[in-house]
Parts: sequence; structure tokens; C-alpha cells
Amino acid sequence: MKSVDGMRLFKRTNGVWYVEVKRNVVRSLQTRDDREARQRFVALQREAVKGKLVVLDRTPTMSLQEFVKAYLEWCQSNRAGRTCERAELALRKLTEVVGKNKLIADIKKKNMDDYVAYCTSIKNKPTTINIEIRHIKAAFSWTADREYLKNNPFQGYKQLKFHKELPKFLCEKQIQDMYAVIGNNKTYRLMFALYIHTGARRSEIQNLQWSDIQSDGIVFGKTKTYKSRKVPISEGLKNIILEHGRGVGKVFNLTSDRISHAMKAYFKKAGIGNFRLHDLRHTFASLLVQEGVDLRTVQELLGHTSYSTTLIYAHLSQQHLQNAIAKIQY
Repeated sequence: MKSVDGMRLFKRTNGVWYVEVKRNVVRSLQTRDDREARQRFVALQREAVKGKLVVLDRTPTMSLQEFVKAYLEWCQSNRAGRTCERAELALRKLTEVVGKNKLIADIKKKNMDDYVAYCTSIKNKPTTINIEIRHIKAAFSWTADREYLKNNPFQGYKQLKFHKELPKFLCEKQIQDMYAVIGNNKTYRLMFALYIHTGARRSEIQNLQWSDIQSDGIVFGKTKTYKSRKVPISEGLKNIILEHGRGVGKVFNLTSDRISHAMKAYFKKAGIGNFRLHDLRHTFASLLVQEGVDLRTVQELLGHTSYSTTLIYAHLSQQHLQNAIAKIQY
């Protein structure tokens, strides 16, 4: 439905009706009812004819720099800390490539191509680039939802295709080697044990409170997905907690960088090269799967929102079954 003055009525996939008042300037009619939407549209047309329609023209005047500032402020209150950090990194890099004064209404898919080319030139890994593409797409969806833009310019943009490496994990001997090099340092001995026995994320370890460590399990509340989960405490972990002794407040008063640097130093000392802190989370999951734990249970223990994320451990499950069959000797 379109009038002579160029106003256009349309419905988005969320079912809500909108009016394009003029190019790239959209107003929500705040209704999903077709008849009501058309009545409001006609009323707006009449206002336009009488010169009484006031248009909040935000899109043409909002620069990329202004948008990034507004979005990151929103993220601080609505997204987990690590998510905000990754979003900020991605958007800052996009600003470097596109230019801080570029209007968001003028941003096109080609700008994402330029961004990917830049990331490739500075040797970013495909996995890193894909994570940042997702953050940028999410940010521009936010602009569309709030009517700064009619549509997300990066909607439908495909992520990079590449050969995915299987998750790395420690074997039993390497775990013992880590305990050996950590020695009597109770802080890092407990930290390493928590990683191995719970599959916690770094942010979860950093924010863990003594009150979260309960008799029947450890509650991780401030998670990436804002959903709490409880992981049972194994006997091995229980003994290490007793050796350390309980306290109050935070279990570890350390920054995330300090945690990473310390654990990487222990990896190096134990002769474990090219290994990330996050791979300890993979170790927890991999050990479970190799012991025959089903992937749905692993998903629940890790706190994965999507089952597809847990499927990266499926090859270990198949290997476990193959080893079981190989034991048949007759």
C-alpha cells in the first residue's frame, strides 16, 4: 500500500506493521492487526497532507561512531561482560575500516567484505573473524529493531567457510603433569581442578563465590547465557577444596588476564604447547564423552544453549563405541 507522497506501509517478520515515512525513515505503528494498521496509516497520510506529521529523522544523522557508542552502552546493561568485550573489539575494528564519520544509513554489505579483508591481512583466524561477523550483525539488527535503520545491511551475510579443527584436550598424563608443576600453590591447584572437574568458562571461574560452592554441587550463575547451572562435585575436586580451605566472597581475586597468563605459564612448564585456557573446558567434555557420557548430558553440564555446539565432541563418542566393539574377540 503506497501513497502519492511516497509513504509506504509494510509488515516485518515479527508481525508488526511499519510505515516508511521517507527513504530510510521508518515509524512503527505498534500493532499486528492488519485493519488497525491501515487505519493508522491513513491517519498518518492525512497528517502528512496537512503538514502536521513530525518525522524523527534519526538515520541520516547517526554516524558509525555515534551508533557504536549507543550500542555499547546498551550492551553494558543487557549482555554478559565477555560478550560486550567481543562486540566492542569487532565494532572498533569496523570503525577503523569504514571510518567513524560514515553514516550508518550508507553502510553496505561491501563494507563487511572490506572488514573481512582487513582482518585477514592482520592474520586473524577464520574462527575469530566469524565470531566478530556475528557480533557486528547482531549490533546492526539492534539498529533495525530500534528504527535507526529500516533493515540490517548485513542480514544474510555468510560467514567464512573453513576446515574446523577438532577440540584439543589434555590426556590423563598431561593432567598429572599439570598438578606436578603447580605443586603446592593452593590457589592455582584449586583453579586447575575446577576447570578439569566442572568445564567452567574463564568468566565463571573469575566470578565464582565461595557461597556458590555447595555440598551437592557448584552453581555457576553469571554465565555467558545468563542462565545458572549446577555441576556436581566429584570426590577428587571435593578433596582439593578441603585442602585449600573455604573462605568468603570471591574464590579468586584475580583479573581474567592474570588467570590466563598464570595458567599458560603452567602449560609451558608442563611441556604442553599450543594450548589455550578454553581447552580445559574441552578437556572436561572430552573426558566425559570418552567415559561414555551421552552428549545431551554433556550439553547440560557445559551450559550449551544449542545442542549443535556440543556436537564437536561427537567424534569422541564414536571412537568410544568403536573401542568397545574392538574388545569383542570371538
